[in-house]
Amino acid sequence: MLAVLETVAACGPTSASEVSRLNGINRTVAHRLLRTLRERAYVRLVPGGYVVGPAVLPLARAVEPDLVAVVTPELVALASETGETAVAHVIDGRDAVVVAQALGTRHLVRVAHEVGSRHALTLGASGRVLLAFRPRQELEAIVRTAAHPEVLRRELAEAAALGYAVSHDELQAGAHGVAAPLRGGDGFAQASIALVVPTARTSAATEHTERLLIAAARIEERLLGHLDRDAS
Repeated sequence: MLAVLETVAACGPTSASEVSRLNGINRTVAHRLLRTLRERAYVRLVPGGYVVGPAVLPLARAVEPDLVAVVTPELVALASETGETAVAHVIDGRDAVVVAQALGTRHLVRVAHEVGSRHALTLGASGRVLLAFRPRQELEAIVRTAAHPEVLRRELAEAAALGYAVSHDELQAGAHGVAAPLRGGDGFAQASIALVVPTARTSAATEHTERLLIAAARIEERLLGHLDRDAS
């Protein structure tokens, strides 16, 4: 059942047939598991298939309670000031997972994520900025398995030099992202924040990059303050 939920998070909207194929299970079993997940609101059915449901929200908050508590006000402020959607990711293995989001409401057309959804660290601005600020050995282990490792290395080097990463039409067609790392005292990233905008407003992401970096610096300072208080 957890594998089915992960499949929906990674591929949704997706059909029961696709869930069956990707997990190597009988279609009847896939339907039964999806029905149970739907009854508990872990998935919901939309015209395109199954997507992650609202029941994952408290789980995501429980995993990173301090981070979500610190990040959420900054995301809300960022979305309010820029009019665009702001989102936070954390690292889970070789994936980036959405743990918090504030929707931009200024524009009719906007980009949205599902809290709990995940994607590979090699994809999207949020994934690559997380990977760019990880220990070299960990970074190289992932890069070596990429389809185009040299291209990815250049992208990561650029993100490390700039302090942020950008992406176009990778995770969602017609979406542009710019992401900044949230680093700990060791300089390595465990989380990131990003602005995601429709490609038609690509210039908006560039315009607000400095505001994003300021928000990331404030979050880092507050997270380090949490750690200092815990240590004392």
